[in-house]
Amino acid sequence: MIKHMVLFRFRPEVEADRRDALLREYVTFPQIHAKMRNLTLGKNISRRDSTFEYAFTVEFDSEADLRDYLDSPEHEEHVVQRFRPLIESRAIVSYEVRSGVVTDLFS
Repeated sequence: MIKHMVLFRFRPEVEADRRDALLREYVTFPQIHAKMRNLTLGKNISRRDSTFEYAFTVEFDSEADLRDYLDSPEHEEHVVQRFRPLIESRAIVSYEVRSGVVTDLFS
């Protein structure tokens, strides 16, 4: 399984309605991208690090399924037209998960 994580912070000048619209859009992603599993979205509640305001996670059965999502026209449109214009900073990580196993960290 592949876990895909996006952490992000909105630009300070972004209005609440535009922020809310972007967040609501994520809830619709599994209907658009059928290979998505276990979507989560939440506001950062950490008292130790406030670098990012929100986190979005989703799982895919394979790396190929993740690539299909990332390469889809719907994803590209979302990123270029709606995500980047509102986001001040972001971090994106995708990694393989195998139950009870730390994967591919050591040679």
